[in-house]
Amino acid sequence: MEHKLKAVIDTNLFVSGLFGNNTVSAILQDHWINLDFILMTSIDIIKEVNRVLHYPRIQQRFNPDEENIKRFFRLVFRKAVITKDRYKTDRITNDPTDNKFLACALEGRADYILSRDPHLRNLKHYQGIQIIDATTFVNKLQQTL
Repeated sequence: MEHKLKAVIDTNLFVSGLFGNNTVSAILQDHWINLDFILMTSIDIIKEVNRVLHYPRIQQRFNPDEENIKRFFRLVFRKAVITKDRYKTDRITNDPTDNKFLACALEGRADYILSRDPHLRNLKHYQGIQIIDATTFVNKLQQTL
């Protein structure tokens, strides 16, 4: 049986994937929806994505429809693996809120964490999990398809 790559996506990539067309985030989202890789996420990450989608600047810039937001989260609950938030880490001290991505990846045994965030990206890897940008991941993914 072929091993499907497992990846955790940071909040920024989640949100930008909803509003961009032909952006790397949107392409990444299409690959996830098509089950080309397994999206690992957690309740903590989902809560943060929901909070960000309701930020005034996001509301003003993209004017997301509440029904579309609900539809997106239904998709997440249907097509992603959601960890139980059992793992905790304090590896990132500059921005402790980023630790939830490390904890999710560890708990879900992810292969990758995809992020634009320098607090995560500067680590390069965590407990055997590679931390890379979305473009690099999409290129790797497309080579395996």
